[in-house]
Amino acid sequence: MHAAAGFGCTACHAGAAAGAYAPTPRTAIAPMCATCHSDAALMRKFDPQVRVDQFLQYETSTHGKRMASGETRVATCTDCHGAHGVRRVSDPRAPVAPLNVTTTCGRCHGDPGRMKAFGREATPPADWGASVHATALLKRGDASAPTCVACHGSHGATPPGVTAVANVCAQCHLREAELFRASVKKDIFDAIGQAECLVCHNNHRIEPPADHWVGVQEGAVCAQCHDASTDSGKTIVGIRSELDRLASAMSEADALLTRAERAGMLVDDGRLAFREAREHHVQSHVLVHTFAADQFGKAAAEGLASAQRAHEAGEAALQEIQVRRRGLAVATLLVVAFLIALGLKIRSLGPG
Repeated sequence: MHAAAGFGCTACHAGAAAGAYAPTPRTAIAPMCATCHSDAALMRKFDPQVRVDQFLQYETSTHGKRMASGETRVATCTDCHGAHGVRRVSDPRAPVAPLNVTTTCGRCHGDPGRMKAFGREATPPADWGASVHATALLKRGDASAPTCVACHGSHGATPPGVTAVANVCAQCHLREAELFRASVKKDIFDAIGQAECLVCHNNHRIEPPADHWVGVQEGAVCAQCHDASTDSGKTIVGIRSELDRLASAMSEADALLTRAERAGMLVDDGRLAFREAREHHVQSHVLVHTFAADQFGKAAAEGLASAQRAHEAGEAALQEIQVRRRGLAVATLLVVAFLIALGLKIRSLGPG
């Protein structure tokens, strides 16, 4: 992109024209890039909407602060964007394009040797790769799914603190955040210094929510803090019971509708009711963040009602099949009887 804009070697390597080229020290790379990228008058010749605060953000980042202290192993501009083959962020071939940025970050943050020197784990890139966010981006092509920079920032990259985590997650999961902040858990988590979302969902390896998370049995997320002997434990058991009832009702309804469809019946109304039940099931997962049985129970009850309508539609379709089959059998018998009678009549008339 630099060559296309008319920038050659000497734009970055001032001594190149005179044959006095020397490699740019790593500590000088970001300030050098900033001579153009922080110049609003220059940059707006190429893009009137372009930002010119990248270097200011970099100086506030963990990378920038460590670089300023003389630690040259941290990332600078060329580590993420490349040196000579720099492409626009919108170019899918760019190392910082959404599909590539986690791999780019992972070159450092997934390197155990490099991370050990800074006292950090090298697991975040692999953990993210096993998350619902990675599945959404890499398998479903959902470009809105968060990558490293969505949560940590790009030029101002910094690990979010305990109080900032929920605000980061709330950029996308606003409804869940609102419910949690209005719940009894908010003050408790603040008092013990726990990051709201991470306790149950982790940070990088975020798995799809599942009914078995709720409960006090071994392996359940709630069981990390609760047991069945407390009031909260009993509430959890009740919520799990409602989830199981809804899941079972949906499974039975789906099986009936599928049987009817395979038999050639139209079950559009039943499928509509089933979709409503599934939406209520998803909503019930969201309402778990209220930690209130009454609010959760309302969504679960609505889901059960929709599942029941779907079940009834499936049963009605299967019964209709039986009615049609009996009707066909009767009609077939009548036709056969008519043909036999006709044959006998013809024979009774004799030749001629």
